[in-house]
Amino acid sequence: MIGIYALRQASDGEGQRVHRKQWMTGVRVPAVLTALALAAVGCGNSATVPSAEGHSSQVATPDSAASVSFSQLKNVLDLQGMPTGWKAEKQPSGRDVTKNCPKSSTVCAGMTGFASAQYDNVEGTGYVYIELSAYDGRDTARAGYTSRSASFANKDDRQVSMPTVGNASVARTGFNTTSGHPVTSMVMRVGTVVVAMADTHVEQDDSQMLLSLAQTQAERLQQTLRGETPTASLAGR
Repeated sequence: MIGIYALRQASDGEGQRVHRKQWMTGVRVPAVLTALALAAVGCGNSATVPSAEGHSSQVATPDSAASVSFSQLKNVLDLQGMPTGWKAEKQPSGRDVTKNCPKSSTVCAGMTGFASAQYDNVEGTGYVYIELSAYDGRDTARAGYTSRSASFANKDDRQVSMPTVGNASVARTGFNTTSGHPVTSMVMRVGTVVVAMADTHVEQDDSQMLLSLAQTQAERLQQTLRGETPTASLAGR
């Protein structure tokens, strides 16, 4: 069982981000995932969305205004950050974004780069999909976080309590509507970067693994935003 994050092709040739429920299962098409998500879909019509970042209980995370390029995002997603034995189903891909976001979009307004990757666990019983969207400032990143929190959810997902990761985060559990397998997802903001990730498992949702992966990605992003090479890793755990 392998799932991928499907992308539609917009009329201008660019890929559109689609709802999490539209993932395909049992197909390996990594080339499709190199398309860049530039248009908003499903904004404001999905499951419960955090109304404001101000409700986050975590205040210790630095809220960096530094910008991040695609090459830096790609380094954040490197396999070295994953648990030992995990394999890349889809290598990190994406690109820097030119200022051609549709005027009607709120997801990609101010976006400067995008990268995504997918990794399979050691047992072959699950996988995690991760996407990173970089913005030109904290305000546009906050707006992107709110929009992605809506479009990354299914209407039947249930918001769950997890420690705040990054500057703001929301976590949900649900089921892949194609395979029926449990899914745990999280959208978070770390400075000027918005992260959307989901862990799918054939048996039961693995919220602890998702939390560990999210915390590691947040730490790697914080290192990158400080101008450092990301070294945080789950290897050996």
